[in-house]
Order: sequence, then C-alpha cells, then structure tokens
Amino acid sequence: MLSMRRKARSKGKDLMKFIVAQHISEGRLILAVCDADVYGKKLEDNDAVLDLNSKFYHGEEKDEVAVEKLMLRAYTINAVGKNAVGIAVGLGLAATGDVKTVAGVPHVQVLVL
Repeated sequence: MLSMRRKARSKGKDLMKFIVAQHISEGRLILAVCDADVYGKKLEDNDAVLDLNSKFYHGEEKDEVAVEKLMLRAYTINAVGKNAVGIAVGLGLAATGDVKTVAGVPHVQVLVL
C-alpha cells in the first residue's frame, strides 16, 4: 500500500516539505522531523517547550517520500507538526493516543524496539 501511495503522490502533485535532522548514536539513526512551516519556531504551552530552532532540529529539506523511507529505518523519531506526525502514525510507528500537542502543534516521540 505504501508504494501505491507514493506513485499517486508523485504524479504531478506537490509533495509536503519537511526539515529533517539525522543523528547517529551508537550506530542507530535518530530523526528529528518537523513540518517546514513550524521549523525554527519556539512552541510553549504551560510547562512544555519545543525549540524547533535548536541544533537538534537543524537539518535538510526533504519531501514526504524521503521522510517515510527515513522513518522506516530510524531507531528514534521526534516528529513535530500535523504532517510529520501523520506520517509516523500512518506508517504504524506511533499511535494517535501517543500524540501530544504543544501550543496546538502535534508532537510525538517514537522509540522502535
């Protein structure tokens, strides 16, 4: 099903854009993925703060297909934004019940065992 979705999206449609930072720790891929429209912002809500301008989130612009491939290889994923979180949930890597919001922006952390 994933490959069918890729084919449909790649035929003349604009793909969503993300900022993706890749980190390696003990040989394992750690991803920080955020929707391009929230990258660089500091989200604050009560005691929770997500600084999307911190070095951890600095990365390269990627499209949805690239993000899916990276998420499927990752050991840990920090996804921020409706679309980034939606991909993690859509791939079955995160459950909707695990999604939190900070300043109205969805966020999920995934640890693949």
